[in-house]
Amino acid sequence: MLKIKMDSRYIYVLVIIIISLSILRPMGLPLVVSDSVRMSYTEIDSLPPGSDIFFNYDLAPAVWSEWGPTTVAVLKHLLSKPLNVILVSTTLAGPSIFENEIKPEITELLDQKKYGEDWVNMGYIAGAEVAMAAIADDVHKALPKDVYGTPIEDLQIFDNIKTGEDFELAIQGGDALMAIRQLNTPYNTPIIALTYGLNYPTYMPYLKSDQLAGLICGLTGSAQYEVLINSPGEGASSSDALSLAYMMVLTLLVIGNASYFKDVLSKRGAK
Repeated sequence: MLKIKMDSRYIYVLVIIIISLSILRPMGLPLVVSDSVRMSYTEIDSLPPGSDIFFNYDLAPAVWSEWGPTTVAVLKHLLSKPLNVILVSTTLAGPSIFENEIKPEITELLDQKKYGEDWVNMGYIAGAEVAMAAIADDVHKALPKDVYGTPIEDLQIFDNIKTGEDFELAIQGGDALMAIRQLNTPYNTPIIALTYGLNYPTYMPYLKSDQLAGLICGLTGSAQYEVLINSPGEGASSSDALSLAYMMVLTLLVIGNASYFKDVLSKRGAK
């Protein structure tokens, strides 16, 4: 008779070990890149040189795991090309997260760019969708100075940008609906959404209707984008950890069920 008993504490320890090792030493497990993530990559990769990109990354500590790594990966892609990137956050913690979490990951690329001409960080702007509407209506009025206090008139990147119509692409973290309403609907600006994994079914209709040009959801989307740009990071390592943890759980389920059915068959045979 096959009977397997395991103290649940051993299972918890095993999960901790597997996740820790995966994060410290990523294995690079194979990933299937979804169509929505590939569309996002293609949209950015096909932009002509000199295109102006509006990037509202909208990060907070509680949502970092959802699209923080994606933000890093997308910025790496943008900064590897001759594009103009305008960074904004409509969440208060955004600028701090950029300086402490994002900027160290992209410093090498930023060093190859000229601040104020190739990229700029406009910091926090209050108002969420109201702020987005104000930016779309009059960029110079809504964003009078950057995060360091430099007037917008002294930032060359804004010389040819007046309204939302002048952006070749907008990338929106979190709530992409406000970007759709304020930039895509009135100006037909393509939108790429970086959002929660659970938002995938919510945003798919907008992708199908071309109101979204791309969609990257959650940690899995981060890992897939890192694969496309050939730059494994936090998304890939976390994806490895989750995959191995799931594999361990499935293995324990198979062993447990095998033990149960073996026990049942043995009891029936004894009768």
